[in-house]
Amino acid sequence: MPDPSWQAMQQAQQAQQIHQSHVRHHRAAHDMARAHARHTGAPHTHRPVPHTGARGGGLRGLLVLIVLVGVVVYVARDPELRTTVGNFARDLLAHVQSD
Repeated sequence: MPDPSWQAMQQAQQAQQIHQSHVRHHRAAHDMARAHARHTGAPHTHRPVPHTGARGGGLRGLLVLIVLVGVVVYVARDPELRTTVGNFARDLLAHVQSD
């Protein structure tokens, strides 16, 4: 049987990949809408804001890291929760990949 903390870390990495994929998809759709608006002469509705995310550093990045580690440790200790999180991550990954 694999190490529970290793499984939890793998599940956390899967969840992060799913999130990054979603963000890329969202940004691509946003960029496409902006490009279309440029061609049609529509005005730009808001000022662009940098999307730094958790890797932007600082206190927010540290807080995200602490929460992620806490979730991984908590999930690693509970076999039923570990199975539930694993199934959820796989289902979410399959859903994102099918889009």
